[in-house]
Amino acid sequence: MAADRNDEEVFQLGIRRNPAAWFENFGVIQRKGGALAGFPDLKANFMQLKIAEVVEWCQVNRVPCRIISLKPRQKGSSTFYVAVGHRHLANQPRRGCIVGGAHEQGEKLFKMLRLYAEHDGFMAQRAKVLDRHATYPNGSTCTRITAANVNSGTGGTFEVLICTEVAKWAEEGVANAAEFLSNLLKTVPSTEGAEETIIVLESTANGASGDFYDRYQKAVTFAELKAGQRGHYVKLFFPWFMFPDSRLTPAAEGLVSVEDLTPRERELAALHKLDLAQVAWMRWAIREECKGDFDIFCQDYPFDDQSAFLTSGRRRFNVSCVAKMKAGALSYPPEFGMFEEQGDGVLFRPAPPDEARVMRWEQPRDGCAYLVSVDVMTGASQTGGDDPDNHAPLVWRRGFFEHGRGWTPPRLVCRLIGDWRTWERERKCELRWDIDVLEEQVWRMSRYYGNCLIVPEVNMDRGLIELLKLRGANIYQREIFNRREHTVDKALGWHTDPRTREMAVECLARHIREHGRENGGVDIHDPILLAELESFVVKENGRSEAMSGKHDDNVLSAAIGLITLDAATGYRQPARERRLAGRMGNFDEGNPRAARAQYW
Repeated sequence: MAADRNDEEVFQLGIRRNPAAWFENFGVIQRKGGALAGFPDLKANFMQLKIAEVVEWCQVNRVPCRIISLKPRQKGSSTFYVAVGHRHLANQPRRGCIVGGAHEQGEKLFKMLRLYAEHDGFMAQRAKVLDRHATYPNGSTCTRITAANVNSGTGGTFEVLICTEVAKWAEEGVANAAEFLSNLLKTVPSTEGAEETIIVLESTANGASGDFYDRYQKAVTFAELKAGQRGHYVKLFFPWFMFPDSRLTPAAEGLVSVEDLTPRERELAALHKLDLAQVAWMRWAIREECKGDFDIFCQDYPFDDQSAFLTSGRRRFNVSCVAKMKAGALSYPPEFGMFEEQGDGVLFRPAPPDEARVMRWEQPRDGCAYLVSVDVMTGASQTGGDDPDNHAPLVWRRGFFEHGRGWTPPRLVCRLIGDWRTWERERKCELRWDIDVLEEQVWRMSRYYGNCLIVPEVNMDRGLIELLKLRGANIYQREIFNRREHTVDKALGWHTDPRTREMAVECLARHIREHGRENGGVDIHDPILLAELESFVVKENGRSEAMSGKHDDNVLSAAIGLITLDAATGYRQPARERRLAGRMGNFDEGNPRAARAQYW
């Protein structure tokens, strides 16, 4: 990418427009061993050349440069984006800002900026880079802030904004990370002078949810931007096997031919057209850099952008099994309706989704056993924002063997819902009824499934258990050992503490992991629960919980339901269902599975 130094005018223009040209001719980086590398040994890799192409195209075409980059580890992404920012600030008087979620992230990038400034032979006078502030001879400035610091000001105006590891800000202590980023982006002009601005949001993947993930999904490709789709971020992704340093002599890993590959290596090689040298490097990297864990390798060195999101974030539940259940759920759309009392029983009345309070996948079956698990909202925000938690009442059917058909696994057969349109529109579940309203609906659910057992979490039940007791409901009882009397007492409801919580989550994880296996597994067709399963991760402190900005109410209800499923009570009434007469009684009867894709 070195510019032609024989034509000074063309050379000067190329350096100013294309950051890769400046990088190769005047950039200096520090290698892992500490040695400095620059011209003529420093060469931009494929990823850096593509980034430079996007930046140059935006400048030439007077289009605001907006990049969202899903980066691989140790391939020079952050290094080059700092070069982009440095070159843009050196061209004209501008204000820049480098932002990291943690202190060391921004500090590392600012050290790169200092190295560039100190060795930039293209500038007659060098920029001065201190710990948190940089000044350029032309009047440009650059500031370093930490997103986790609540005092980090976002009241300024910037023409260059580089944000690193955005997907991990919430885990690094950034309160309301999505809101912070939104406010930060507003400091960059979007109308007058916007064509002179650059915004870079870069990060390694951290799960298929969250603000970074949502922004990435909405972004366009570079080809789509050039075709005229304005006002969007350009998404950039580069798989590990496109880099020349991701190769190793095959013999070093005992590879001579394709016959030496494992079945998984052979499958990956065929899918991604990998040669033996690339497979050898992959095998080495899994062992030496990823603790022998293929999932960690897929997170750090992704094959494609979608699998990068799915395999990252230290998912608590088996990613492939959850994905299979989600795909299979399209064949089992729910029936929407309401539970209504009639005489001494409870009936299911079909209703349109915007009126429904119940989603049902299975009617009560004679001889089957059911229970209702209930995680009650606390009323507090558990998502790091203004989105409080929800009630999560779920009905579970125990697994059973059937003559001639074999094993039928446990299944989520019914749930209560709030505003379904909010889920369709925003993928948010809202179920925050007053406790007496919730109790009545849970009571009806239990009666509909044969007065089945109700397992409410007792920690923050807000009076649900007492109201159910007045009804004479069948409530789960736990055993408590009385140390003073050396007796075993009974108490109503499921009590969650660190020990029982992990036991229940592990039970749910085992059922998911065994999905599709004989004598095990679980069938879940509920899009709300499946979405929560996807965003339930193991944090760095070892605790299993929802990603920041996501809910886990339904996950915990499911965990409670499955760990107590052996106590489910049998359904003894006929499986026939009486329907209410009238127009609503016939709602969608002729096509109960119509428009199945809309629920997803």
